[in-house]
Amino acid sequence: MIELDKVRKTYLVGGEEVHALDGVSLRIQDREFVAIIGASGSGKSTLMNIIGCLDTADEGEYRIDGEEVSELSEREQSTLRNRKIGFIFQQFNLLPKLTAYENVELPLIYQGVPASDRKERVMEALEKVGLSNRVHHRPNQLSGGQQQRVAVARALVTHPTLILADEPTGNLDSHSTRDIMELLKELHAQGNTLVLITHDNEIAAQAPRRVRLMDGRIIEDDGGRMTPQEAENESETEGGTL
Repeated sequence: MIELDKVRKTYLVGGEEVHALDGVSLRIQDREFVAIIGASGSGKSTLMNIIGCLDTADEGEYRIDGEEVSELSEREQSTLRNRKIGFIFQQFNLLPKLTAYENVELPLIYQGVPASDRKERVMEALEKVGLSNRVHHRPNQLSGGQQQRVAVARALVTHPTLILADEPTGNLDSHSTRDIMELLKELHAQGNTLVLITHDNEIAAQAPRRVRLMDGRIIEDDGGRMTPQEAENESETEGGTL
């Protein structure tokens, strides 16, 4: 699904070049759950922005589902982003004047989905995150954990092939953190490809695969393991056990 080859991104800060990404190559398979971990300044946010088509690399190649992103116009990248990628942010990024229902519905309005189809998809997404009884609540009427669940529902409502979660538990208490991580694991088990950006080793440890960044380079990648579905498929193909 995701292929990065020798990706570089440089910023000019105070007259000096900062290599946010310095030749990063990475493969993430369909239905994989990967945690990208690193301290502040390691390059993980820049990597997320490139994977999410929010920024472009200075050098190297980035393909999603075999499509070379650098060859797309800004409008085409926006279309790809809206069609294939769901975002979950640390700050929730909910519109305060809108209800939970309306916040989740917004991406579908941008996509031009007919009103007759929006209701079913919005309610399906809210039910999936356990908030079907909070549809008319505004963000200030919800706890932090509930707000993040709305954000997860908003990410799911467009039926993306990739979910990018950027420090999704950073503003949550320990109880809400456990709830959100369990929800993300459930989404992965249901077949979603999930990339989790975090600085927290304990959070990263809950992902089957961990990629560690430092100074814009990958310094550790446990290589990942096959998802349960991939393992099952391979076992059926070879007619043996793994």
